[in-house]
Amino acid sequence: MSLLGWISNPIGRLLGTVGSGIIKMFGNSVLQPVLKGMENGQNMQRDVAVQVVQAEIVANQAKAAIAPAFKELIYGIGIPPAVHFGAICLSKTYALGWPIEPLPPEYVAIEATILTAFFVSSPLTTLARAGAARLLKA
Repeated sequence: MSLLGWISNPIGRLLGTVGSGIIKMFGNSVLQPVLKGMENGQNMQRDVAVQVVQAEIVANQAKAAIAPAFKELIYGIGIPPAVHFGAICLSKTYALGWPIEPLPPEYVAIEATILTAFFVSSPLTTLARAGAARLLKA
């Protein structure tokens, strides 16, 4: 033990010396319960982590099982606003004269949100995931 080290941290060195003296005096009767308590704490943390991972696996399996039903539902929700918007754009752009009723004002924002989710957010999310996967591989 260097003098400089002892001077720079005298309290830690003093406690270390006292602690090693107690362990030498009482032997394993002092050290064993402390080590056992630490081991039990680590085992408990490991068990909790394993349970969390198992719960996530079950949740992902449940998501995968119900995903096809939601895919049909999502397309059922998204296709009518897309067809309506496309018909309005075609009719106005090419003067087709189709009798397309405009949406009530309170539904315009909903249609815009659905169209944004399908044709802007979803492709950008897919692109971002692909880019992130590529970066993680590099």
